[in-house]
Amino acid sequence: MSKLTISDQIRTLRKSKGLSQEALAENAGINLRTLQRIETGNAIPRGETLRLLARALDVSVQEMSAMIEAPAMVTEDDPGFLKLMSLSALSFWFIPFGNILLPLAFWILKKNKINGVAELGKRIVNFQIIWSLFTYGLAAFLILPVLFGQIFVNPLIMMPVMLLLYIANTVYIIVATKKITRNESELYAQI
Repeated sequence: MSKLTISDQIRTLRKSKGLSQEALAENAGINLRTLQRIETGNAIPRGETLRLLARALDVSVQEMSAMIEAPAMVTEDDPGFLKLMSLSALSFWFIPFGNILLPLAFWILKKNKINGVAELGKRIVNFQIIWSLFTYGLAAFLILPVLFGQIFVNPLIMMPVMLLLYIANTVYIIVATKKITRNESELYAQI
């Protein structure tokens, strides 16, 4: 058999056996509406439905399974979404760990729907995790001794260092977003 979709194959097999949709649905023991949805490509037969149709059409389940093609992923280009996902990392100024959580949410929601989101989202999240571990780890390293009455670093020095790390991340995010606007391939460093 030629490589057709499962809906085309079932319709072709049904017609070659001289069966109406009603007759095939009855012979297979499935709902007529289910068969109509399968033949129009709005549903893919699986499990018991696939077995019943194969038996009614006098073909093996393996032959029917081989006919099933995974639906093609339709992706679109949306540079605006890529920019939004990149800029969402700036939320660390207002939401603790927002620089990880927001890009992660955008990545999960659109990684298979918009071109470039899968790779860019991975890079953003990886970079922001490393930045957060370094920044908050440094803060913990400097603050914890103070709680035990030991001061290794003057807290007045720590605040400008933390502010500098925040500003550096902000600049990095803005530069990466501008690269998206210019459609440059290296948006975030490979980590």
